[in-house]
Amino acid sequence: MKKVLIISYYWPPSGGSGVQRWLKFAKYLPKFNWKPIIYTPENPYFDLMDNSLIAEIPNEVEVIKTKIWEPYYLKDKIFGTSKNSQTSGLINNTFTFKNYFFNWIRGNFFVPDPKIFWVKKSIKFLLKYINKNNIEYIVSTGPPHSMHLIALGLKKKNKNLKWIADFRDPWSKLDLLDNFHLSYFAKNKNKLLEKNVLFKANLILTVSEKWKDDFKKLGANNVKVITNGYDDSDFTNYISKIPKEKFVIGHYGLINHLRNPKNFWKALDEICLENKDFSKKLEIHLSGNIDKNIIKEINNYSAINSKVKILGYLSHKEVIDAYSITSLLLVLLFNSKSGLGNHPAKLFECIACKKQFFVFGPENSDTQKLLNKTKIGEYFLYSDNIENIKEKIIKAYNNQSVNYKFSNDFSREKLTLNLADTLNKI
Repeated sequence: MKKVLIISYYWPPSGGSGVQRWLKFAKYLPKFNWKPIIYTPENPYFDLMDNSLIAEIPNEVEVIKTKIWEPYYLKDKIFGTSKNSQTSGLINNTFTFKNYFFNWIRGNFFVPDPKIFWVKKSIKFLLKYINKNNIEYIVSTGPPHSMHLIALGLKKKNKNLKWIADFRDPWSKLDLLDNFHLSYFAKNKNKLLEKNVLFKANLILTVSEKWKDDFKKLGANNVKVITNGYDDSDFTNYISKIPKEKFVIGHYGLINHLRNPKNFWKALDEICLENKDFSKKLEIHLSGNIDKNIIKEINNYSAINSKVKILGYLSHKEVIDAYSITSLLLVLLFNSKSGLGNHPAKLFECIACKKQFFVFGPENSDTQKLLNKTKIGEYFLYSDNIENIKEKIIKAYNNQSVNYKFSNDFSREKLTLNLADTLNKI
């Protein structure tokens, strides 16, 4: 087998969306004659844990670790702040002087991110490991984009390395950076670091055509799209159930100020006031990291506040199980420019589980184009007319059966075959 070193901050038992893409690639790469070697922190700072994912790692995968120091440890020691808001790198989007200060520190002192202190140590460690184990191929995946700086340092020391830089999200163009109140210097430093990565990597990999075009405009010469997808093995024992006595609407993931379908909540409230049968059957299931202000906002709607069930964090397996009893799934893209290229794995899982689903996102996004092309799912703008949303909800309520065929081009195994072919050609 050929060896490929994959530099990833997120790895099981890490939970959340950040771990899925390269866990699934690593799972299927041995099938195509590639041995993944994962480099990941020994003591990462995250609170989303999913031990069930460990079972997905095949025996052929080797995992190597070194310790990392992150400034969040110091912050917690001084201020006793919990980790819950750290998983996305954003302290808090509610405006207080304290939150503003912490966000400003995060954005201006730790460029591109607080994992920057792991870079030099990792380069030194991995250079020895690469030479000792005759490794020719490396992959870095971000965010956090400090992973790309590790690979950049390795490439500078060993120009024969063949390097793929994988962007699951944008870097300098990510509008979430606005929350960090970046100075002119910090903005330029992000752009310069990103430019160095785009120029030095043999190939830039990303998840959508929109982001591919964006990276080309930033100067990348060789950019390829391999989308996220669904894993057939996750659905081996999956049985879709349509509960007759309930109409369950489910969202399983992050809801924050950039992912808040306000008109959808309003539409549900109005339908409940107008339709007693609908109101009696409705349940709203929410899991994952949910902004407390949005929960308060939903609770202000008198007809739906009693319908909401906050499920907390669910493992990936539990999310798949939750799909099976959900009548209508929600997928929320960023209500911003970043949402234009966002193809979340959740989208493909919704398609794979053959449930009705609504997607909210910006106009003319890659996801909107995909749904228009395949005639699967319903796509809404966050500003869409409430009456239109109500009409589509009632339609979904009255006809919950789903019957469509979808290409297996988005299966994780087939996507990994594409990756293996790409590695063979660089």
